[in-house]
Amino acid sequence: MNDLAQAVAFLESLNLAHGDLWPENVLLDRDELKVTDFDRAAEIGTPIERCKTPYGRFMNDTEPGEANDRSAGHLGPRTEQFDLGSLYYFINYGFEVYGDRCLDPENPREHGPKTIDLLQNMIFPELNGDPLIDDIIHKRWHNKYRKVADLAEYTEALLVKEPSAAKDTEAGSSEDVTWKKALCQDLENRGLLEFLSSDEPAKPGFPLGWYRYSETA
Repeated sequence: MNDLAQAVAFLESLNLAHGDLWPENVLLDRDELKVTDFDRAAEIGTPIERCKTPYGRFMNDTEPGEANDRSAGHLGPRTEQFDLGSLYYFINYGFEVYGDRCLDPENPREHGPKTIDLLQNMIFPELNGDPLIDDIIHKRWHNKYRKVADLAEYTEALLVKEPSAAKDTEAGSSEDVTWKKALCQDLENRGLLEFLSSDEPAKPGFPLGWYRYSETA
């Protein structure tokens, strides 16, 4: 879970939101989770074009500001937190939110719409697993952290308490993080997001000549 929080917090530090966090966009690389598929990544504050329940939710008329019927609002800490909460639920419970039950026995086809309505009204399934993880999921669903970075700081602190995890975190030095952030910022400035949203990414990869990065002293 810390891997996901750190990845989304990193995007947040660039004023970006992933916008499409769900299991198919998370890869397991050895013992690390990595976020992929950035074609819907955009600046924080961008209106949401597609809401993929249960990894997103439509807002209800009791929520101030950006709320209106069947609107998912704008990309930002609120939406990214909710996506992470539903991802954490899937990882720890083994099924999606409300995926373990039939919400309408007489009409199973209504499962999707009923899930949308339940989440829109902030009605969530009971959390009865690991209390520590359940607390994180609950706070994610209810937008209890001001920024995703606050969640990342918390999950990192939990890892440091584990001796084996602490050794793993030593590999990621502050200098390495700074270098990676500079690289990603440079890619964004050169138009990577626009490129990924174009027709070109339909081809496997993209031309090597599109980008050349040289580290400066």
